[in-house]
Amino acid sequence: MSRWRGLQGQSVSMAALAIATGWGGWGVRPACAYTAPYSTPPGITLVDVSKTMDEATPQYLWRRLGDAHGNPLYTYDADPRGRSSCYGECARQFPPFAADTRARAAGDFSIIVRDDRVRQWTYQGKPLYRYSGKDPYGEPTGGRFVLQENPAWHDPASDVYSPRRGWRRAAYAPEASTVMPPNVELDGLAIADGFGFVEAATHVTIYAAPVSHRLSSEWRPLRASALALPVGEFSIITRRDDGARQWAYRGEALYTYAGDYAPGEVTGLFVGDPRVQAALAYRNFIPPGVEIDHFPLRGPLMTDSKGLTLYSVARYHQQYGGRETRAGYSITYNDAKSQGTEGCLAECTVTWRPLLAPGNARPWGFWEPIMRPDGTRQWAFKGSPVYTYIGDHKPGDIEGNNRNVIMFGGSRGQIVYADAGTDPRDPRPLLGKNITMQIAYQGAGAGDANAPDAVGAGSLAGAAAADDTARSAVAERASSPRAAGSRAQASKGVEADADGMRGGLREQFGAGFYWHTIGLFY
Repeated sequence: MSRWRGLQGQSVSMAALAIATGWGGWGVRPACAYTAPYSTPPGITLVDVSKTMDEATPQYLWRRLGDAHGNPLYTYDADPRGRSSCYGECARQFPPFAADTRARAAGDFSIIVRDDRVRQWTYQGKPLYRYSGKDPYGEPTGGRFVLQENPAWHDPASDVYSPRRGWRRAAYAPEASTVMPPNVELDGLAIADGFGFVEAATHVTIYAAPVSHRLSSEWRPLRASALALPVGEFSIITRRDDGARQWAYRGEALYTYAGDYAPGEVTGLFVGDPRVQAALAYRNFIPPGVEIDHFPLRGPLMTDSKGLTLYSVARYHQQYGGRETRAGYSITYNDAKSQGTEGCLAECTVTWRPLLAPGNARPWGFWEPIMRPDGTRQWAFKGSPVYTYIGDHKPGDIEGNNRNVIMFGGSRGQIVYADAGTDPRDPRPLLGKNITMQIAYQGAGAGDANAPDAVGAGSLAGAAAADDTARSAVAERASSPRAAGSRAQASKGVEADADGMRGGLREQFGAGFYWHTIGLFY
């Protein structure tokens, strides 16, 4: 759900906003003239597959389906449409992805009953399976100066993603089953909470409004050519004012908005006309109370029910650029999952407050409830746990953005020094007592065959040969005025197991965590 907020962060009604500013706005997104189905049923997740890059932002490749924990789902090339042929030893290696008794078919997802009476999910007619062995890591690595793309990175059946020949990871491809005119494509519209139609040539968002509703000249009708014919749920209407042919979707006239300048923008939702909506083919689940708010001169922010900004935490990566881009700082799904909640426990939660999920919350789309050590459940978005910041006091505050905790380690993996980024205007981010260089470097996935390569670019732990360098850096930083508050905390650093810190960690001594507002482009 999306809201427009005024200069002081208050939700503003459409009438009051129109009087005060001369242009409209609405407090809550209006009801759709048609109801788009959810992108996935409850219990099925969406996972972005990305290519990790040396010292650069991960590159999005494609999107896959996951089970309730985000683990990959697979399809079998030998299966005919709507029927499973995987039984016996095949089913022991690739168990069917079973639908529980509450599950209902929706959109591209349906349920079949197998010969063994198991209710099995299918997507676009292909039965879905898990893998009983170790899933391939599934995040290829691209070299810094290697410009050539590997076709295997884009092939769900390649050995980058598939554990056996004839199997492929289940790609989420709603465009494959959606019939569209040639000048229309389907794309992710994160700010509108769904997958919507865009103009093929520009990828500018397409909006829907009642046919009888009159709009200003800022709204450009989506023209249909003289030879165009209706396709799928798209029809063609004739405009009364100029006799031009215009595309419509499910009975709603389609437009683009002059105020959208780049792909993914949905500025037209916030100009004061409650009868205009983004033309969505599928809507995404978003937890109750979570909103997408717009603020003057700031852009969209994901917020909690009080309007306070939501943040995700990521381990530090040596990365050039990306923090101030439209999409914001990003990490891969596997990296986020390997960290889990370990990046913020105990004292850390005084500064960073977990966005708690109710006990009956279910994984759905991009959202997963994850368990914290204290038994509470926390929402994670695209694998990253979500928090609010104690220094934010009103809607629109982003005092937590680009906050960091930087640590320096010794030869045995212990924390020699920690700088929590103190700021006299705001509370100091606290470092949980559980944090070690092992966690800060590679998190819960350490030692797992699926965990990232410990010697990859941007490795962040101090090996023995780097110990002297670390001491020099500690001495230099300890002399700075803002270091005083961090020295006491550094002495509490818990030594990681020495053997656990060996095994080829690069001789770089810095590690840490960064908090960022949640990127709203996908």
